[in-house]
Amino acid sequence: GADKKAIKSAYRKMARKYHPDVNKDPGSEARFKEISNAYEVLSDDEKRGIYDRYGEAGLKGAAGFGGPGGFGGAGMGDFSNPFDIFE
Repeated sequence: GADKKAIKSAYRKMARKYHPDVNKDPGSEARFKEISNAYEVLSDDEKRGIYDRYGEAGLKGAAGFGGPGGFGGAGMGDFSNPFDIFE
């Protein structure tokens, strides 16, 4: 897997490309949100571990993480694999 520096570099490059203030193409805002959500997972060791073990469902709370202090999925978009965003 990529280290944190490589992930951050790829995120910044993609975020600049798809930021809605820069890219006026239809769908760029949705793509930007996907990129941001993927970076949120990949840059947080705990969230990345949950994703690695349980997939997107774990991040959305389906794997028992939705309780108090758990992960309710706030801010997580509908992406199937956060690694795909940076390829």
